Amino acid sequence: MFKREKAPKKARQGRVKTPELMFLNEWAGRQSKRYRLVQLLGVVFTVAMIMQAWSLANVFSDMVIHGAFSVSILFIALTALLIRALVSFGRERLSASASRSIRYSLREKLVSHLTKLGPARLRIEEDAALSTRVYEQVDALDDYYSRYKPQLFMVSLIPCVILLAMLPVSWVAFAIFMVTAPLVIFFMILVGHKAAQANRRQFNVLAMLSNQFMDLNQGLAELKRLGRTGQAKERLSDSASAYQKTTMGVLRLAFLSTATLELFASIAIAMIALYLGLGLLEQLPWSKGVSPVSLTQAFFILLLAPEFYLPLRQLGNDYHAKQKAEAAATALLEIFNTSLSRSEEQAKEDAQTVSKPSHLSVVKTHPASLLTFYKLSWQEAGRSRLAPISNHIRTGERIWLSGESGVGKSSLLHLLLGFEEGYQGECFVEDKEFSSVDLAQWRARLAWLPQTPEWVNGSIRQNLLLGIDTPTDEALQAALTKSQCDVFIEALPDGLETKLTELGAGLSGGQMQRLSIARALLSKADVWLLDEPCSGLDEETATAVLDTLNLASKGKTLLVVSHDTHPIAWADRHWTLTHGGLHEQRIQAIA
Repeated sequence: MFKREKAPKKARQGRVKTPELMFLNEWAGRQSKRYRLVQLLGVVFTVAMIMQAWSLANVFSDMVIHGAFSVSILFIALTALLIRALVSFGRERLSASASRSIRYSLREKLVSHLTKLGPARLRIEEDAALSTRVYEQVDALDDYYSRYKPQLFMVSLIPCVILLAMLPVSWVAFAIFMVTAPLVIFFMILVGHKAAQANRRQFNVLAMLSNQFMDLNQGLAELKRLGRTGQAKERLSDSASAYQKTTMGVLRLAFLSTATLELFASIAIAMIALYLGLGLLEQLPWSKGVSPVSLTQAFFILLLAPEFYLPLRQLGNDYHAKQKAEAAATALLEIFNTSLSRSEEQAKEDAQTVSKPSHLSVVKTHPASLLTFYKLSWQEAGRSRLAPISNHIRTGERIWLSGESGVGKSSLLHLLLGFEEGYQGECFVEDKEFSSVDLAQWRARLAWLPQTPEWVNGSIRQNLLLGIDTPTDEALQAALTKSQCDVFIEALPDGLETKLTELGAGLSGGQMQRLSIARALLSKADVWLLDEPCSGLDEETATAVLDTLNLASKGKTLLVVSHDTHPIAWADRHWTLTHGGLHEQRIQAIA
């Protein structure tokens, strides 16, 4: 991973590559074969260009002087023109293919990394802004990989070859090219730097707009009930206007860059034409009565002059793509640099803790335990998110964990899901340290029932079977019956084919929780983690959901996080979590 740190002085002067450029170049290196082939075609293109200019110069001069031309030389010119067209087409196809492969792989890795982060992804941004990064900002790299990257090679190859071809023909034309080319590059970089800042502002405003749009979409019903849709609409309109202004700012700089480059290129070509015209008329102040170049050489120089500045102008047009890509890379690096790995200091502390024999007695005391905690805690940024706890959960045991908000109930579930590794103390899964457990195998045993069930746009059947092996019709019906979903699903017009939205529109809170239970049954997981399954439900619905959970979870190992407002009388044990630690209460006292 590349960490964004303050760039050293050399980096600010352009001598050292920034983390963003290193990131972009690393991904470009994965398509090195395609880019090498693009460069080879670029060499062929340059050779064909010189051949075409030489052939056409001879054809034009022969027509002017002799009134005729050589058909063979014209054939060479047309062949060179055809080669240039074919090579350009091939270069564009290869570059586009390389860009597509890079963006596909990068997006796949981003989604995989965000999946591994789990709830920790919210440290970076809200989901709407993250989706903007995964889709919009990855696509923002397209022009960099398909146009700017291949053009870098051409901008160093073509001008150098033309300068070498020009030197024996006319030292004056050579000098004009040498003086004007750096000016084009200088103004390209100057305007491009401003474009980079504008692109970063545009991405930030787009992320804010995405978050606001998602919040408005999710809370629209509540806003209507409160009569606040007008304020929400005005806020969204202000954000859209801000995004419009930043987008127009980027376009303004892009047009300014293009106009500047065209101006300098046009002036330089005009200087070349003026020199050649006066030279052919033998009116140059330093060589009156003598022509410094022949007509053929003059045509040759005139034909190559636009070709000399063309790659520079194209690079200038594409330079804002580089700045846009760097701005996007900054946001993508932030995702990759957010990891679950522990710091070196935490690793040393854990190593010292493991060396102590105290936890061994805890493990030996409960040989049938599925999960064992020994002084397990979690501190982040100097703030305690989970007080030290020590206890165990036996296989098949159903634990009710209650406590006030902010004591770390959900944090404990996130730790057990493997989304946080920066914990202190110890956690064992069947006598094996949690940090050494294969997360893929452990998660295959887990069923996660969040406070608000999450769905994808699709039918109820698709949501139930998402991510699991397709069960038999008998197994599916048994899970629906056991979770008490069969009655309300049969009452729906389309049954299992009824469409669901991401928010589960059309179903009540209790029905969505029962579908979550059915999904857990179909996953064949033996460990269930539930976070506030009765949150937002009325007393009657909450009781019905808990009764369903009692019937469906027999034989499973459960850890249910719930407030005391919905007591779970059928739980085997009741834990109470406070800022001081974990305490166990008798179920009978609650029931």
